[in-house]
Amino acid sequence: MAKVLYNEKILPFYYKLGMSWEGLPAIEPGQFVMLRITENAAPLLRRPFGIYKILGQGASLPVRGRTQTGGKGQGVEIIYKVVGKGTGLMTNLKPGDIVDVLGPLGNSFQPIGRVGAARQNQRIIMAAGGIGIVPFYLLAKSYQLSGISLKLLFGGRGKDDLPGLEDFKKLGIEIKISTQDGSAGEKGLVTELLKSEIRNPKSEIIYACGAKAMLKAVAKMAEDANTPCYVSLDNAMACGIGACLGCAVKIGSGKWEVESGESKPTSHLLPPTSQIYKMVCKDGPVFNAREIAWEEI
Repeated sequence: MAKVLYNEKILPFYYKLGMSWEGLPAIEPGQFVMLRITENAAPLLRRPFGIYKILGQGASLPVRGRTQTGGKGQGVEIIYKVVGKGTGLMTNLKPGDIVDVLGPLGNSFQPIGRVGAARQNQRIIMAAGGIGIVPFYLLAKSYQLSGISLKLLFGGRGKDDLPGLEDFKKLGIEIKISTQDGSAGEKGLVTELLKSEIRNPKSEIIYACGAKAMLKAVAKMAEDANTPCYVSLDNAMACGIGACLGCAVKIGSGKWEVESGESKPTSHLLPPTSQIYKMVCKDGPVFNAREIAWEEI
């Protein structure tokens, strides 16, 4: 269980929900929690939400096996978008309310040194669309003291679809913005920003989170440039632990992944005639973009 600390509206359809969490477990960038906000029958199932921040003085932030600062966090913050009945009910949460939380769940983004990137001139490109910004705050924080160059490409339908932008500005990382209506940044899609950013596949890695159409386009661009790319998927799920099989994603047979500078077939794949499915909640939500059968998305 967790206790609501605040529930603040930050944009017309976006809220920040802070929760205190006694005995907060270790959290890696890209992981998520499953929340149930009421004991009523509807909504019956928990909902998945990416972890945006770790709250508290001296919060423990992962830097690939060690912590950036000492101490433990006191809670977590999520960003949610009001899109239906469940998230609509969440807007009524007030400080002191108790929510049922399960987590942290899922895997995290692969460290840049394990995906074939060179030891020098390392560069991370984060491509986010709308609510897809959520996993990147902890990721950016975890690399702040590493000397690795960070760049955020952030896109949305309009200026009111860029949640958390001010938080990233405070981190001091390089940011480029695009909106479909031109109300902020360049007019167009975030994938158009990415085209000019892929320069050196030997020292770069792309992390992406957003709509599936966006991720499909990012994966294609990364594959064409032979640049390592990891995507965070946001499939609907009911359990969060791989039991209900509701968040299955098809893995492309015969695909290859880049690891330690060499290409080799992924160990879990069967012959080209076979079909393999993975669970976004248990095996993901972060996947090597080359694993996914994008034609099935």
